[in-house]
Amino acid sequence: MSENTTDVEDILCDIKRLYKQHEEKRKTQIAENLQNVIQIYSLDFSKDIMKIFNDPIHGQIEMHPLLVKIIDTPQFQRLRHIKQLGTKYLVFPGATHTRFEHSIGVAYLAECLLRSLHDNQPKLNITKQDFLCVQIAALCHDMGHGPFSHLFDGMFIPEVRPDITWEHEKASVSMFHCMRKKNGLDKEMKHYGLNLDEDITFIEELILKGQKDASVYQDTVFKILSILQWSMKGRTEDKSFLYEIVANKLNGIDVDKWDYLARDCHYLGIPKAFDHQRLLKSARVCEVNKRKHICFRDKVAENIYGMFHTRYTLHRQALQHKIGYIIDVKIKDALVLADGKLMPDRKISDAIDNMLEYTKLTDHIFDQILHQSDSNTDLTEAKGILNDIIKRRLPKFVGEARLKEEVSKEDLRIDWNEKIMGHQPLRDKDFDIYVLGMGFGKVGNEPIDNVYFYSKNEPNKAFKMEKYQVSSLKPKKFHEWLVRVYNSKYTDDQNIQQTAEEFFHEWCKNNKFIDSGNSAFICICRDIFNDPIYGQIELDPLLMEIIDTPQFQRLRHIKQLGGTYLVYPGATHTRFEHSLGMAYLAGRMINVLKEKCDDLGIDEKDTLCVQIAALCYNLGECCQHTCAQNIYSVYISSILILEDILKANGLEGKLQLNEKDLTFIKELINGVFTSNEQWPAKGRTEDKAFLYEIVINKWNGIDVRRWDYFARDCYHLGTPNSFDHQRMLKSARVCKVKGRNHICFRDKVADSVYDMFKTQYTLYSQAYQHKIVNIIEKQFKDALTAAQHKLTKISPFTDSPSQGDGHQSTSSGSRKRKIASGEERVAKLSKLTDHIFEEILYSTDVELEDAREKLKDVVNRRLPKCVGETRITEEEFNNKQILQDKWNEAMIEWNKLHPTVFLDKKDFDIEVIQLDCTFSKGQNPFDSVYFYRKRNPAEAFKIKTYEVSSLMPEKFTEYVGRVYYRKNSDEEEKDAKECFKWWCLGKCAILVYDQEEFRGNKRLITGDCPSLVDWGITEVRSCEVIRGVWDLFKGCEYSDPITDCRRESIAVITAPAPAPALSLKHVRE
Repeated sequence: MSENTTDVEDILCDIKRLYKQHEEKRKTQIAENLQNVIQIYSLDFSKDIMKIFNDPIHGQIEMHPLLVKIIDTPQFQRLRHIKQLGTKYLVFPGATHTRFEHSIGVAYLAECLLRSLHDNQPKLNITKQDFLCVQIAALCHDMGHGPFSHLFDGMFIPEVRPDITWEHEKASVSMFHCMRKKNGLDKEMKHYGLNLDEDITFIEELILKGQKDASVYQDTVFKILSILQWSMKGRTEDKSFLYEIVANKLNGIDVDKWDYLARDCHYLGIPKAFDHQRLLKSARVCEVNKRKHICFRDKVAENIYGMFHTRYTLHRQALQHKIGYIIDVKIKDALVLADGKLMPDRKISDAIDNMLEYTKLTDHIFDQILHQSDSNTDLTEAKGILNDIIKRRLPKFVGEARLKEEVSKEDLRIDWNEKIMGHQPLRDKDFDIYVLGMGFGKVGNEPIDNVYFYSKNEPNKAFKMEKYQVSSLKPKKFHEWLVRVYNSKYTDDQNIQQTAEEFFHEWCKNNKFIDSGNSAFICICRDIFNDPIYGQIELDPLLMEIIDTPQFQRLRHIKQLGGTYLVYPGATHTRFEHSLGMAYLAGRMINVLKEKCDDLGIDEKDTLCVQIAALCYNLGECCQHTCAQNIYSVYISSILILEDILKANGLEGKLQLNEKDLTFIKELINGVFTSNEQWPAKGRTEDKAFLYEIVINKWNGIDVRRWDYFARDCYHLGTPNSFDHQRMLKSARVCKVKGRNHICFRDKVADSVYDMFKTQYTLYSQAYQHKIVNIIEKQFKDALTAAQHKLTKISPFTDSPSQGDGHQSTSSGSRKRKIASGEERVAKLSKLTDHIFEEILYSTDVELEDAREKLKDVVNRRLPKCVGETRITEEEFNNKQILQDKWNEAMIEWNKLHPTVFLDKKDFDIEVIQLDCTFSKGQNPFDSVYFYRKRNPAEAFKIKTYEVSSLMPEKFTEYVGRVYYRKNSDEEEKDAKECFKWWCLGKCAILVYDQEEFRGNKRLITGDCPSLVDWGITEVRSCEVIRGVWDLFKGCEYSDPITDCRRESIAVITAPAPAPALSLKHVRE
């Protein structure tokens, strides 16, 4: 019996054991399944290393590593050289933003919208793969844009290749394929969980305008879609709403529109009448006719009207601007004339059939045609058109009128020609007529016809808004057609222009095509610029004479911050807009000074000269100083180009500048030390010393140049600006200081002086001297140096080598190269713009191979990695070899401490930078600034220490040392970063043992250790301090301190711990 009982018990034990094993397996399987579900449906990418972009519209944007891989390809980087608004930067100076930043913005908003839908409606089953695919489509949707964006696919291609239907979306898909194949992206996509068979198709469908069925049936789209079979292949019908995120062809509400409306308004300086965040947060998926669509809360209906009204405003004021439109037409004409003549073996238009060639096609084509040799007679006419654009020899705008309905250009032309006969001196062939349309969205459609809403009480029930539910103050129609007439024969004869405008008015009065309800208007041209920083800028017509010269227009193609745009996507603003801003602020400053002191003797010539100097200060800039410094200093280059402008364009007489005025302007551009005991200037007498402190202030650094670039750079970089220049400008007045007139400021704005230089420090530390920006600009400089022998326009020498003739020269074998004359150098500079980057990058010249490779490294982000940066001494800054030796010594010691690490000093570079929170190195910014009080405005004084903030720093200049790693080894880069951190912490080191008397397992620790588990040891029972002071703790995360261990003098001491330690920390001395 007992044996039987034992057997039963054994069997029961076996059953229990088997059951337990089965349960464990089942639990493990359930846990794995749950983990897979979480992995698929969670949008948490925190385990991946996200890259951050600083965007002026959306702030800090985090991008998934896969998206960063796409961004860092030549095909995507090309978008940095395609302006978002095409040629509109030639009318709106701020419109320099690119398709690159817009694409990143669209990808970010797609993420925000998806995350909002996912968090609010988990049952939608939005997977991580859906998330990535939609973001990739958003990122790549504009890759197919050609030079000057819509001008290329909307005007140029239809004219030169009328036999094909081609849209930039198709090119985007082709470019996407090319990018994948050329950069091995399929492997990366698989790594992040994408199924290439279906997900690539899905991405293509998203780029190709989403639900294509909808575009065919616009009027009854939802009814038709309900009976149509689902045609998409990338996702099943239950995910139909995903096709409405990037490009929504059902109702036009998508993230592409949200970004470009916000971005374009920002850069154009046009008010925005809607908030995309409000729409985004109210978005919800509801079922409409058995298909899921994105709907919006009923209370945001007016916001949707605001969105479409903003679109109309942008088209009316900027995208279809009367001058911008005719510039588009003329550039299109130039491209048509150059098609087949610019390149010997192919046409420009053929590039759409070859994505490798299309990758090289950017806005740079403008300069390619413009700077063709005169010997290329095939391009003479095309060059002439572009020269006319630069010199503002454009067809004159006669007038525009609203049409009753869409009318063909031919019908209007016939009517115009019939009625102009007999109106001498007007001739019908001298006028061009254009018809264009603009509106809220689809032609004739009510903006919310195809938008569905939901209410707070019934969030899952979609409905359309009834008329009584929306404002009755909306327009009767939502699209209009306009006729515009231009005088195509450029003339300065104001009589002919006035006659033409009067005839246009008469023509509109009794015209069957013109909508008599909306009277035609004639625009009076004024010298006004719409600036995103100051709004409407009105400049003296005499300044416009300078602005409308080719030499000045060149500044439109010189980025204000050089290579910074390759790190900060928004930094595309130019020296052109900065120059206008300086001239505007200079005029404002003079007006303020005159209002407060009417006895300063400032005459109109003084004002003109100061504004000219401010306007022309940047003329010598190019390629972030590098080229200009090769040819001449920036100051000398600016003076030479100004002289060339005055001479070549016959402006000396118009501006009525005498020799003294020219000297004054040159001195203003260079700056004068107004604090010198002996008066150093010749252009103006000592009583007008204050005029020399407006443009470039060498006394205390407070000038309009800094005010403009601080405000403008912060605006475009998306960096907070703690300084208000308007406050200082309005408080400025002239006071006597040591017997000389200087610009002083009201005592209550004293803190603004420090804020100003703090902003300067922030800009330099975060942008101008950014660790990657510095490396990129070094690459640029090296590339230009390598190309100098081939591209003569960046060389200081004359274009053709000659024998020595007494001039300064350099030997090249037996030949000598003569230094170019001033006139030759100006000619070189006038052709130098940022487009030299693309000229070298896309060149096939073997002699430019070295330069080309350096630029390819920039495009492909094959750059030295910054291991770390640390504050250094002034001595180390002045002699960086000291820092280099210290780093080399640290690496040798680190290698000895870690036998498996082999850091080599040849793989590292040391760079040093200076950062100032002041005007003069190390000096308190208040030292050279004088103030006045409200009660006694004529008396200048220096501010007292107790009158300003006590929270200012003790010193105002610091020095930073950076270590860069040049090889491409992630493991070694990680070792280098650990070594750098250890070096900065004083090369601290401690050997720890898990047994007493220095026995058992040992580990070398070189930094703070919150948990010993990470170091492969459980506890510390004894230790040897190699260097530094260490605190030991009984608990993890530095809890319950035990004692400290220190290294005294040079000897290594031992310090057994009285109790086991579980964490330890280096004490920073």
